[in-house]
Amino acid sequence: MLRGHFSVPYPLADRRPFVSAGRELLLAAQDESGLDAEFCLVATVQGQAVLTFPADAFVERVTWEGDDAVEWRPHADPASPVRMRPDLRFGRPAVGGISTVVLWEHVEGCEDIDEVAEAFDLTVDDVRWALAYETSARAA
Repeated sequence: MLRGHFSVPYPLADRRPFVSAGRELLLAAQDESGLDAEFCLVATVQGQAVLTFPADAFVERVTWEGDDAVEWRPHADPASPVRMRPDLRFGRPAVGGISTVVLWEHVEGCEDIDEVAEAFDLTVDDVRWALAYETSARAA
């Protein structure tokens, strides 16, 4: 339904379903598909379609170019440099274009954080953010 209306292959990577009139269509699609409430992106509050908390959190972390989602920040803190871009590293998390896994492997291999930062032309904070991301991903 959303693909047809917006003429895009990935409507949830497009801003339009998440804003104003698009929310109504998203609500209709959820209802038509019988989507469980826990997976809904839009809910009705006092007669208005509003984004659910998970949908709003997702939209806030996306960097948009026009209506297209071009990158996503997996951490809620806007200071985090960790980004996922479909056109970079196949969408895997990276900092400054360097895979977070690569940075984590260097530090796990007993390299000093300062040395890793210097070797990859990143700041120490960038490397720490990458390590935090990788540590939390491995714990999940």
